[in-house]
Amino acid sequence: MAEYKVAGYVKNALLWRNRNPEDMIAFNRQYFEHQIEGVEGMGLVDVYVDVTGNKETYKRPEMVRLIRDFQLGKINLIYARTSGYIAANAHELCMLLQFLFEQDKPIDFFTEDLDYQFDTILNSDDQMGQLRRMAKAYCETYADDYQEWKQKLLERIDKLNETESESK
Repeated sequence: MAEYKVAGYVKNALLWRNRNPEDMIAFNRQYFEHQIEGVEGMGLVDVYVDVTGNKETYKRPEMVRLIRDFQLGKINLIYARTSGYIAANAHELCMLLQFLFEQDKPIDFFTEDLDYQFDTILNSDDQMGQLRRMAKAYCETYADDYQEWKQKLLERIDKLNETESESK
């Protein structure tokens, strides 16, 4: 079994909305499979593709599914081409990170950004520790905002679980 259970995540702009979703998923699956091909200890679990202009992560259906899959232990590495795919701004990034870190499950991040790359696997500059401290400090400063954000995310996860239960 792979040490890293990889979730490939892509957030495309609305200009992609008229493309065939199955084709977009297949293209991105092939991309992520190629990127981790031959990397020992990594296995692609699923590809999550949102086509949206939403900056809020809890409003992205595939990001919600990814977070839920993380909670279920299906994935432990989020791989995105850019950090901007993971979160649109510092507010969303800190909220998302804090929520993930509160789950008491290991999570790593990898992006291909040249200037702002996430690579908590190598973690050469204590990136994981820095991300944890940043997210915690931010969410403590904006505690009410974080609780509201978290509640909205949990409601979306519950709705996803209900929808999946009904379809079985």
